[in-house]
Amino acid sequence: MNIPNHDIEELLRKYHAGHISKEEFDRLKETVNRLEDEELKFFIGQHWDSYADESLLPEAKKARIYQALERKIRVPMHIRLRTHWAQIAASLLLILCVGLSVLFYSQHQELQQLTSRNVVIRSGESPSSVTLPDGTKVKLNTHSSLTYQQDFGREDRRVSLSGEGYFDVKRDEAKQFTVQTGFIDITVLGTSFNVYAYEDKDFLEMALVEGSVRVNTVQPPYKTLHARPNEKITYNKHTGELTLETTSNRVETAWINNTLHFRHAPLHEVFHTLERKFNVSVSISDTTLFNDTYTGTFKEASVEDILNVLKQHYGFTYIHTGDSIHIDMR
Repeated sequence: MNIPNHDIEELLRKYHAGHISKEEFDRLKETVNRLEDEELKFFIGQHWDSYADESLLPEAKKARIYQALERKIRVPMHIRLRTHWAQIAASLLLILCVGLSVLFYSQHQELQQLTSRNVVIRSGESPSSVTLPDGTKVKLNTHSSLTYQQDFGREDRRVSLSGEGYFDVKRDEAKQFTVQTGFIDITVLGTSFNVYAYEDKDFLEMALVEGSVRVNTVQPPYKTLHARPNEKITYNKHTGELTLETTSNRVETAWINNTLHFRHAPLHEVFHTLERKFNVSVSISDTTLFNDTYTGTFKEASVEDILNVLKQHYGFTYIHTGDSIHIDMR
């Protein structure tokens, strides 16, 4: 191989003096890995011979270096320190050991960086679906995001949710599945549940469809609750309270279907369903009719379509601006 002698000698001198840069050390490491054994021995021998007075290095320090080398390569070194070729061998071992250590460290760091990269799935103005590497299926509501690391499933199954998502978790007895929201962690083995965790809302909610779920707070006061099917756990961001109640899951999962069906539903529940499905905020000037019941079915209807039907039934007017709806009862 054609490598200039002066280049190798200069790199070895800088390495020996402890003034070598990272780029120069990378070049030296690459050179050491490419050289044949005889070539490497020749260059290191020359480098060693360039130091006429080895007495500059105290015997005690030499002994410590060799002891460190013994521990590094984990084999006994029955070598006399005054032997010329022993000194060359020591230099060779030192460069190889350090070079390999740096090489393995660099490769480990690159692997760590690769596996720690995040995969982010975002939904826009309409819901989206994703299947995770373990087979878990997730449906994201509008303006929601799901984040997980590239090595998801290798050691654990952990995702972060912002917004709303419906999870159909692939069962794995060896690895629990955890949804993180910043306020509560939801842990399961395999089950179906809905999580409502929009950042601009005052509460978070987990509604269980089937299986079992454990919910625990990640901020004081620390609490843990377990839910069974047709139960939901709600977390209040202001008070830190964690509550459990029964539910039909009709409101909580209405957004994943293209059909909304209300059967003798209180009007306040109808408006709440619209908030959840279309990610809007509804304010009402008069709550007198809140407990009035409504029956109706809407298939693939927009929020405007539904409001116009309710408007004819109840005689109210409304203003829809962005994600806010104000209803004025006459």
